[in-house]
Amino acid sequence: MENVYKEAKEFLDTIYDTIPTYDDRPFVTLTFAQSLDGKIAKKGQQVLLSGIGTALVDNPQLNARHLSTDDLVTAKQPQPIVLDPLLQLPSHCKLIKNFQSNTGKQPWVIATEKGAFENKEKRSELENAGVKVYLVKTETDRIPLPSVLELLRTLGIKSLMIEGGAKIIQSCLKSQAYNQLVITVAPRFIGKDGIDAAVDELELKNVKYQTMGRDVVLSATPN
Repeated sequence: MENVYKEAKEFLDTIYDTIPTYDDRPFVTLTFAQSLDGKIAKKGQQVLLSGIGTALVDNPQLNARHLSTDDLVTAKQPQPIVLDPLLQLPSHCKLIKNFQSNTGKQPWVIATEKGAFENKEKRSELENAGVKVYLVKTETDRIPLPSVLELLRTLGIKSLMIEGGAKIIQSCLKSQAYNQLVITVAPRFIGKDGIDAAVDELELKNVKYQTMGRDVVLSATPN
């Protein structure tokens, strides 16, 4: 298994050899996180961003666990962020526990102003648990991804990886709000959260493939 992780790191190092900096938003990697990319590609990313749907179903840690001992220190962990319009994130979830046990950074939650106003007690509960809550003004219960990217850039974020379910992936693909795509095709890839329709018309360039164990990892950039 160590050889597979080494191959993954070498493959991803070629992708992230040089990451450009933008004034208006961070450099965005969209990943259909399945196995190797979910464990290895996180290193070097400032932020790991997920939607509330994934947070509720999978209870992700949004950190880099499969690293060397030196890299597991909190300072080198990515910033976990959850898009949570209505403040539904449980205060006992793993990413909050990681922060409380000093094995992960302080979680950030991005909510709508309306959601925070209607759920004041939940906001206080999350903040008391150590969560930093940021608000975005929107007319609906959904948070536009471009608004999120603008906010994160004002907070000094230069690169992030999006790990989400079908909704956030579709939003990112439709708005072309990504710079790098990393997909792991594995025997367990197809499921109820498959996003076949969102990928049908996708045009990519700089496509690279790497076989890693039973998985095939694809990297590409939008055309």
